[in-house]
Amino acid sequence: MQLFQLVIGFVFGWLIDINMALTAGLECTTWSSQIFAQFAGCTIMGIGIAFEVRCGSVTMPGEGISITVSQVTKRPFAKVKIWVDTTLVLLAVAGCYLFFGSWQWNVIGIGTLFAMIYVGLVVKFIAPHLGWFDRLLTYRPGFRRYLFGLARLLYRRGEVKE
Repeated sequence: MQLFQLVIGFVFGWLIDINMALTAGLECTTWSSQIFAQFAGCTIMGIGIAFEVRCGSVTMPGEGISITVSQVTKRPFAKVKIWVDTTLVLLAVAGCYLFFGSWQWNVIGIGTLFAMIYVGLVVKFIAPHLGWFDRLLTYRPGFRRYLFGLARLLYRRGEVKE
């Protein structure tokens, strides 16, 4: 099942390219617009990750490693997400020093440092409020149920004349 990540990753990357093309005209030139865009993007991403993990679908590799570590260590996913993201950023910083000899702010900027913590906090805040989503996941639609429900609705409205 997790091999499907290759397909999902391709589709996800393609959707990112489309999104970049659609938003090419929107430039955040002021600090306030950049901060707003960062908060909005990280919040939306955190909510999406909370839904992705809750439904147990095929995950992106970044969340896949966090889910695995969370299950093995029996730690909450949100905490593990922050630790994994922090570890990945630290590896990127080490790579900058190894290959370039210094920190590259154009590669790992303040937005990356903010996102490695904030996204996990959003997941931690949103996850407890997704109980209603479990009911949607366990709902099993069926034609027979639909017909009986429709018949019951029509009968209650009095549209069916005996």
